[in-house]
Amino acid sequence: MKGKLYIHFSVDFPESGSLHTEQQEAVEHIFPRRTVNEMTEMELDECEETTLVDVNIDDEMKRKEQQRQQEAYEEDEDNGGPRAQCAQQ
Repeated sequence: MKGKLYIHFSVDFPESGSLHTEQQEAVEHIFPRRTVNEMTEMELDECEETTLVDVNIDDEMKRKEQQRQQEAYEEDEDNGGPRAQCAQQ
């Protein structure tokens, strides 16, 4: 299967300096830092670099629908040519 995957999420980051030392330690404990050296070669080979871009999902859905309609129209044009008839004997 090939296509685009859209994930919409919101993250509220705390203001810089708003977490106490204990809170910072708790966050670091929950989300431990992981260096590249800790990753195996297989994990590194499976990584895929991507670019995060803002997408208006409504505009994207409209664009996809227009693309589907255009493809259906072009398909109808391809099948609308003259048809061969059976020769009578």
